[in-house]
Amino acid sequence: MKKIIIYTSKTGSTEKCAYELYNNLDNTDIINLNKNEPNINEYDLIIIGSPIRIGMIDKKIKKFIYKNLQLLENKKLAFFICCGFDQNKKTYFETNIPENLMNKFLICESFGGETDINKQTGINKLLVKMISKNNDINIKILDDNINSFIQKINEFDKKSL
Repeated sequence: MKKIIIYTSKTGSTEKCAYELYNNLDNTDIINLNKNEPNINEYDLIIIGSPIRIGMIDKKIKKFIYKNLQLLENKKLAFFICCGFDQNKKTYFETNIPENLMNKFLICESFGGETDINKQTGINKLLVKMISKNNDINIKILDDNINSFIQKINEFDKKSL
């Protein structure tokens, strides 16, 4: 099964996670939507990754989804987000993904996030400063979620042979 990972990244967390998938999935291409627009016709499985900012997926990902909605409805799909508040992932998916596509995803998962203040700008920098003062909040990449995602994709890949 031919796969493609399509992602955007603001501060590098989503890109890091996208490449973790890429390095652990066979027969997979990877495209940063900030640099290229992919032709998804030739792919069997489309994996989409986006950062979450103030509860919303990246604008370029959202535009890509709506622009390719009919084509995506006929593909196998998987979606991951990178966000600081993993407990809100269900709301993030329901708010940002068209309902008809939500039912098509093999897996939707949050990979957590990172809060490197040096990579933040504007309001995000202020928010990260405020969050980092709260010792109860532990924002990190969730390796177990990434590994589970990879395992599910590989299991699906084997069933498709």
